[in-house]
Amino acid sequence: MARGDVSFTFLDRIGEIRRNVRDERWQSALALALTLPDICGGIAYPELVKKYRDGRVMEDRYGNPARDVGNQYILWFDQYAAPFFKKQETDEAPYICGERCWQLRCEYLHQNKGFVNLEAEQEIHFHLGINCGTSICQLDQETDGEGALNIRLDIEQLCLRLSLAAQRFYEEFHETCDFDLYNTPVIDFIQWSGGQERRGKTAAVVCRDEVMAKGLAVALEPAADRVLTFTNPYDPVKRFAKKKPSVWVVTDPFPEKKDPPWTADRETPLLFLGEEGECLEREGKRLQAQKEQGRFGKMKLPPDLRELRRLIKELMGEKEGEE
Repeated sequence: MARGDVSFTFLDRIGEIRRNVRDERWQSALALALTLPDICGGIAYPELVKKYRDGRVMEDRYGNPARDVGNQYILWFDQYAAPFFKKQETDEAPYICGERCWQLRCEYLHQNKGFVNLEAEQEIHFHLGINCGTSICQLDQETDGEGALNIRLDIEQLCLRLSLAAQRFYEEFHETCDFDLYNTPVIDFIQWSGGQERRGKTAAVVCRDEVMAKGLAVALEPAADRVLTFTNPYDPVKRFAKKKPSVWVVTDPFPEKKDPPWTADRETPLLFLGEEGECLEREGKRLQAQKEQGRFGKMKLPPDLRELRRLIKELMGEKEGEE
């Protein structure tokens, strides 16, 4: 991530979890993944607040109703994440429920017990592992001779399934709920103090197919400081706000959508991946102007990766080999 723009969003959090899993940074991946129901629960159930025994609503230090975080967390997991935690699609119940995930979250993030599971009074014993295969864990739940329930969890699968559940939740509700409240602004103090540090180059990939978008992001990592992917053409507007990417990479003209952001952006270079006819039919005069100014490129799918990176750098005003 370029130092010129280190703020991150809800989707950036999901992406970082997946990168941590890919790099086998299990502690970081698990810590971030267990926060996703915290965020999503607050968005989905803002009406769940803490109350005193007499029914009065508790307030936080800012005078706002205090979130009932535990119930928000558990309810969101049971409603939106549970389907991703079934060992078989035909199972009636998930392998782990919201209450157990909340307990795991509290033990891992706050109590830091290390899961030695030696306390006789514990009713639940969590056993974290890796390499359990494609299931949440090949070993099933069991009760030991002393009545404690042993729950075995594969860290990789737990993180990936929570990430997928959170992403699906975002895709369903991002147009009606304010996920921006959970963006994390990070200040670059060199720029803030008037320094002259060069901003990083950001490629915005807009692709209807999520798998293809991820593949393009990996392919473009050597060519850009940041690669952001979007499956909805309007999401970049929220992500960039008044800023703009360094280059648009579009694989679908989205004919059913009205005025996607790259059509109104006449300054940022555009690379279209696909049949030129589809793109020209949608973009019209804008593309002709971009062509004349050297700010438009096109490639057929699947692209040659080396040529793709070269063209991206060229559109962003960099020469081949320039860092």
